[in-house]
Amino acid sequence: MQSITLNAPAKINLILDILGKRDDGYHNLRSVMQTISIFDYVTLSVEGKQSKLPDISIICTNPDIPTDESNIAYKACRAFSKTFGEMPFDSIAIHIEKHIPSGAGLAGGSADGAAVIVGLNKLCGNTLSADELCKIGASVGADIPFCIVGGTALCEGIGEKITPLKSLPDCEILVVKPDISISTPLSYKRFDELKNPKLSDFDKFMTSLNSGDLSAISKTLSNSLEDVTNESIIDEIKWEMIKSGALGSVMTGSGSAVFGIFDNERKAHQCAENFGEQFFCKICRPVNR
Repeated sequence: MQSITLNAPAKINLILDILGKRDDGYHNLRSVMQTISIFDYVTLSVEGKQSKLPDISIICTNPDIPTDESNIAYKACRAFSKTFGEMPFDSIAIHIEKHIPSGAGLAGGSADGAAVIVGLNKLCGNTLSADELCKIGASVGADIPFCIVGGTALCEGIGEKITPLKSLPDCEILVVKPDISISTPLSYKRFDELKNPKLSDFDKFMTSLNSGDLSAISKTLSNSLEDVTNESIIDEIKWEMIKSGALGSVMTGSGSAVFGIFDNERKAHQCAENFGEQFFCKICRPVNR
């Protein structure tokens, strides 16, 4: 038996612009994503003889996460096997130690799927290129290619077109997820009904990022879906973060997690204490690959 364990970092959206609906029903995005130091840990254990479609089993430490064919890690495993062809083993056991909250806009499932694809490639001798791995990932989920690449990147199209950017300066990032779920399809439906949808000051954000000005970056954080969440708790969390010294705060993805950027560790910890234990609350840092 061979085993490999990979860390699977969460992501946040520093910018999320929805540029319009496509003919295929998806939406064109312009998003700057950032991997952060909140990790799931994915262990792959393989054994047996050669096979085109190995048996797949999944165990997850979070009992609320499905472990059948609907799991993104399962789909990623199957997609890799079909692309690779003759696999050097016929059994793949996937163990997911879950720390990224689900339904948060943090790409927890996509991070696990990306780890499976990268891990299987390592176990198969690193045969496929990064571009090939991202193509496999895109066939499973729009966020997986970014989760494979990581760091700070501009993601366009439905998320599959990735351009690495200058790294976000080191800082404290406080992530808070309230105990609510926000429907991604419903959020996009509501966005499509807006007459004047919100867009970021993208050029100003990019200028700030390229200059490494953390304060200016934080003041240009933006998310097109914030205006359609209809959840007052999102604004309440953002306000508490700003009041506690965050340079900027915004919802990530379709929610419900909110993050704030701090340049002062003490203020970040004090803000986290202000939320108490009522929500998922975690201080992390940028992960630059």
